Amino acid sequence: MKKIFIVLIVLTSHSISFSQWIEQSTPSPSFNLFSFSFPSVNTGFAVGYGNRMIKTTDSGNNWFNISIFPNTAENLNSIWFINENSGWMCSTNDTLYQTTNSALTWTRQMKLQSDGQKIFFVDSNTGWILAQPRLYKTTDAGSNWTVVSTQMGNYFTFVSANTGWMATYPGGGSIIHKTTDGGSTWTAQLSTSSFRNIYCFKFINESTGWAAGYREYILKTTNGGLNWIQQRDMNNSVGLVSMDFINENTGWAVGGSGYSLYTVNGGTTWNQININNNGGNVKFLNSNTGWIIGSKVFKTTTTGLVCRSLQLNALIEGFYDNVSNSMINDTATVYLKNSFSPYNNVDSSKAVLNSNGAGTFNYFNATNGVGYFIVIKHRNSVETWSSAVQSFVSNSLNYNMTTSQSQAFGNNLMQVNNSPVRFALYSGDTNQDGAIDASDLSNTDNDAVNSRTGYVNTDVTGDNFVDAQDISIVDNNAIGAVSVVRP
Repeated sequence: MKKIFIVLIVLTSHSISFSQWIEQSTPSPSFNLFSFSFPSVNTGFAVGYGNRMIKTTDSGNNWFNISIFPNTAENLNSIWFINENSGWMCSTNDTLYQTTNSALTWTRQMKLQSDGQKIFFVDSNTGWILAQPRLYKTTDAGSNWTVVSTQMGNYFTFVSANTGWMATYPGGGSIIHKTTDGGSTWTAQLSTSSFRNIYCFKFINESTGWAAGYREYILKTTNGGLNWIQQRDMNNSVGLVSMDFINENTGWAVGGSGYSLYTVNGGTTWNQININNNGGNVKFLNSNTGWIIGSKVFKTTTTGLVCRSLQLNALIEGFYDNVSNSMINDTATVYLKNSFSPYNNVDSSKAVLNSNGAGTFNYFNATNGVGYFIVIKHRNSVETWSSAVQSFVSNSLNYNMTTSQSQAFGNNLMQVNNSPVRFALYSGDTNQDGAIDASDLSNTDNDAVNSRTGYVNTDVTGDNFVDAQDISIVDNNAIGAVSVVRP
């Protein structure tokens, strides 16, 4: 069976033009891998041409071979694990295999009516196996499988136990179908033409998804497939056959001879990156860690792109102790905004400001040499802007809000120490409406009366208790009519 693979990644900026996919060392033979499954970040399995199966238990740092069909040349087409022990594999000998001991041994669970082509689960209980033209389904974690359709195309996906899509190829183009009963019945939604064949789908929810295939043809829907909008059509011979999206903006696709695309704006624009991999299948385990597996194995821990790193120093008034010149650690979200009105968000990052007020904030959508306002938001501090736009140089930017009041737009910082001189973000905006006023004071007073504890916005000192000290800080800043100052 011929295998074509392409990886599609969507990110949130059109300006990034280089990737951070690192090739992993794998044991011989180097036959193409068709499918992989990571039941955890550390444990993964991959299968492919000529009886090849490899496994890792240390997140891909080391891989080792597993032999399932000694002295045969069966192609292992698809593999899926629902946990580190329980998994299934299908091959070109019309059989479904199961393991319950993390691939140490495999048993023949069921004879299929044809070659098993794809295994897919939406949760630990519900999954499907395509052995064209039949679709098998389980709802009890693989204990039993039932044929639910005998008219399947080559490519399918599901987003829930009931809702899924498939593509058939009647000749000349593809037809996209949808099911709402777990695959028993399918309704045609769209027909393509001129060999714009669909090879893969990716849905992030029941409304929003993408379909892609031959000619770099890409479609998107935001209403569950009622309408499909063309995003790309290059009229070439490249086929996109594996897609994954991290969120509604960020995703990837991979094809032959290292051809790959990414988008950072939901597919409005697509950008090409060469990854030295013939074919491939793409999947992300979380928002940062992903794999592309084909003729080679690649891994990323940075969403596939090099990030821009902001080294920020910012103190929080109520959390800061001027005797020790240190503060209680807490998280903050830092936005990068355009330098021009209406100052739209370009990217955001959440990280911890440590006892020195230092934190590292990483961005995938910023561009070197472009000016951005740095905007700091903390759960009970006033939103604070940098005094001027700042730019990344060689993917790095340092900014210190603690050394001078003029580091903030409108000098909107409070001096919290004379020796050494230190400035901090104003504390007390407990409802995050941009101003410290009577409503914040009322919230804090009520929680103090009720002796509220824990990680709450009215705890402006960060000691997990709402008391008179918190009230005092909010009251002082309310009297001073402290509020956000923006360009």
